[in-house]
Amino acid sequence: MIERFRMHFAPGMDERMVSVFLPGGYEESDAAYPVMYMFDGQNAFEEDKADYGNSWSLHEFAGGWEKDVIIVGIESSRESDRHLAEYCPYHLAPRMWEGLRGRGRSTMEWIVDSLKAHIDSRYRTMKDRLCTGVMGAGLGGLMSLYAVTAFNGVFSKAACLSVPVGICYPQLLRQVRDERIDPDTRVYLSLGESEARDRKMLAHLIACNLTIGNILQSKNAHVYPALLEGGRHCEADWKAQTPEFMRFLWLE
Repeated sequence: MIERFRMHFAPGMDERMVSVFLPGGYEESDAAYPVMYMFDGQNAFEEDKADYGNSWSLHEFAGGWEKDVIIVGIESSRESDRHLAEYCPYHLAPRMWEGLRGRGRSTMEWIVDSLKAHIDSRYRTMKDRLCTGVMGAGLGGLMSLYAVTAFNGVFSKAACLSVPVGICYPQLLRQVRDERIDPDTRVYLSLGESEARDRKMLAHLIACNLTIGNILQSKNAHVYPALLEGGRHCEADWKAQTPEFMRFLWLE
């Protein structure tokens, strides 16, 4: 079952659709459930609501999965400049998008203080960090990595797919190094082999991902670094990873 409601999104001064998948039997039970939040949530479920008609079909996966979990899809802006600003936690150098000033921290504060609080009051959720995860791809992957490090007291699990490390690597590296990370943290960090324009760029992206993963592991976090052979920067290839990252985050 998928429920939807619109909610005021303070960082963008507009409203965003929130889509909530509830496990089978939710209405007949009094059980509480863990929660997974997804960036670019318009792509979480049905094809007809997804960008370009391609979704992750998470309701189909979760409906037949062995662990019951609530999935919350958070709609993002369809305007490219606003999307980048809302999903970038850092101010960029002048050479990157004309020195864009990211509002990703404000986005995360809204998710934690407003959206999560609303979800926890409206649905039967397990509210603690061990039962709260986040996922996303591209800029959503960047935000997921930011969330699990900068807000590690709220999120213990993150699926970070195709993180665009090139736009903010120094800031991201500093973030991961400086934050206190609980050793029960789990991070799935993947990259598609076909996402780079050439072998040199691919080697650089791999090195960046491995450095981030190694820092997290040095803090005793559990990290799953993945390089997908032939993997592309697209919804279909991100969707295909769902069973693997969900197993790593929730079942191991």
